[in-house]
Amino acid sequence: MKIRILHFLGRGNIGGQEKATYELLKSFINDSDIEFGVAIGQHNTFYEKKIRDLKVPIVELNLNSGFSFKFNKTLLNELKEYNIHHFHDPTPNVILLSLLSGSKIRRAFTRRGGFHDYKKNGIKVRLKYFINKLLIRNLFHGYSGNTIHATEFVRHFYNIRSKNIHVLYNGILFERLVPTVRPSDILDNLNLTNTEFKIGTACHLIDCKRVDLIIRSFCNSNINKKKLVIIGKGEDEYKLRKLAADLKIDKQVIFAGEVSNIADYLQILDCFILASGKEESFGNAVVEAMYLKRPSIIMNDSNGLKEHIIDNQTGFIAKDEKDIVNKIEYVFNNPEVSKKIAETASLYVSNKYSISNMKNSYKKYYLDILNGKN
Repeated sequence: MKIRILHFLGRGNIGGQEKATYELLKSFINDSDIEFGVAIGQHNTFYEKKIRDLKVPIVELNLNSGFSFKFNKTLLNELKEYNIHHFHDPTPNVILLSLLSGSKIRRAFTRRGGFHDYKKNGIKVRLKYFINKLLIRNLFHGYSGNTIHATEFVRHFYNIRSKNIHVLYNGILFERLVPTVRPSDILDNLNLTNTEFKIGTACHLIDCKRVDLIIRSFCNSNINKKKLVIIGKGEDEYKLRKLAADLKIDKQVIFAGEVSNIADYLQILDCFILASGKEESFGNAVVEAMYLKRPSIIMNDSNGLKEHIIDNQTGFIAKDEKDIVNKIEYVFNNPEVSKKIAETASLYVSNKYSISNMKNSYKKYYLDILNGKN
């Protein structure tokens, strides 16, 4: 008998969370032990469309906000068809729907972010997480995070002391992470040349990603012919463009926007930086860059990303903004050493974040929940 698991993609799921869920669903598509369904509350996002293309069973929640609440018997009957309801970034109304659908259902929670101080948010966000905290701590049966860093937040924020918290690392479909066009085509598209030293980042352009650190470090690096490629969109784009203009490097900073295949753009880079802090957990982009043998730099206060990078062995860890400059210049001045580190990194992440490792971790997680081991 198959275990049936329903993943809830509420309105809070964007970017990396939806992507990780999509990769998980795709990896289990032909599994004989587990069948996944998806409850969707947010529409018209890139990965929501890709999830629908997988032809997995879909439950339409049709919720307008995190506090809107409407249900009918048909919806609750659909929810009852699953053994486990798996939440990633739940809203209170979605948890309540799950609770109304039956007491026999087991509920699982996975944290896909790092540490965040919700006291700094507005009243609605603080209220959401206060309610979530009570519901998840008292009425859920399984707890996990996609890094050790994320599980530490779960233990601290939800005050889950005596229960087992699983580490469920993302699995990357590395065989799909291949360029589809020639490097020269991307260079032409971005108006770049082979002779320039090309630094890049890929992320949602929001404050916690600290792209401003990368722009200032790029500006201060002592490299004559250099370009910075910023992949992604977000609310901070205007502010970041203004920063580049104020530093008089706007002609050297390229905002590439969202791209359909990240490998096409990673292949042209000489160095990759993800400058997120403690708010970041897994950070798929830096793992993808490492797999494609791009020398990668992260920050010392990003404990989630430090689960990928061992300093000077699989990449580089910078202490502060000035140290980012030092690391960039080191990669530029030591291409052979940097190449060997990048090759070691590629082997490291392809083994650690394999699909088989991810599937084994999730199967154990679900079986522990059903067997009451949490």
